[in-house]
Amino acid sequence: MHISRLQFVSVPVADHVKACGFYIDVLGFELVMDLAGPHGQFVMVALPGAQTGVVLVDFSVEGRDPGGPVHLQLHTDDLESDVAELRAAGVTVGNPLDRPWGRTASFNDPDGNLISLLQPSRLGDRPS
Repeated sequence: MHISRLQFVSVPVADHVKACGFYIDVLGFELVMDLAGPHGQFVMVALPGAQTGVVLVDFSVEGRDPGGPVHLQLHTDDLESDVAELRAAGVTVGNPLDRPWGRTASFNDPDGNLISLLQPSRLGDRPS
């Protein structure tokens, strides 16, 4: 096998402009590609410097509904700060939860796709 990384994840959306605004303006992603494809517009966004992108797919072209089930989990080094910033941008974010693997908080994009932030536990913080 010569697989080295995940290329992209497809996220179904109903409106590319609205979805791009959310992922770029609210979450800080960058536009990687926006071109006409065989199944409608191919729009890819990614976090700065990331090797893996998120393709915002207009499934209405194929008669499919947007809104999942998709779950993206994004790494953060400061969950509390990111939650506060999202809430300031008008995003409804669940209260942070402590998990054995770290602290998480979840919210939905404009099409109902689930997004979670994870601030992983440091190895030394794990209970024995």
